[in-house]
Amino acid sequence: MAKNNRVVDTKQLQDGMSIEAVQNNPPSGGRKSLTVGPRLLPIPAPAGTWTVTPTTLTPLPKLGLNIAIYNNSGSVGTIVIGGNAITTLTPGQIDSSGNVGVPCPPNAWSYLSMGYNQYVITSASTLLVYIMEDPTWIAQESGPFIPQNAANTQPIS
Repeated sequence: MAKNNRVVDTKQLQDGMSIEAVQNNPPSGGRKSLTVGPRLLPIPAPAGTWTVTPTTLTPLPKLGLNIAIYNNSGSVGTIVIGGNAITTLTPGQIDSSGNVGVPCPPNAWSYLSMGYNQYVITSASTLLVYIMEDPTWIAQESGPFIPQNAANTQPIS
């Protein structure tokens, strides 16, 4: 009898790199997969509290974070990210600093990267804002910075 089946005898596995062989689902012959989303964290607020509804100007703890927004409403809402002087804007509206009202579709998730912005404000409490857990962020460094040597930045002729 030919051994053309997909069943792997896991008793013989010795190598941790052979986990590939254990991932198969023998009855279906397919690979098991499970989509797991990011861990969502609330925004730390003053006095040791937390919020997910930043309807007032709310700072995030670090630069470079990614946020997930769920619009728990049947109508479009907006979120604005920027500096410490932003206000709510209508979808697509741009203020004098170049901040824009980002539309969040009804009953749907939206994802934004904060980049160098640290403040967020939403148009309604039905917009639930979460920080997406990510171990990377933009470091805020303060001087003194070492200037580049101008002699070394000239093109080679």
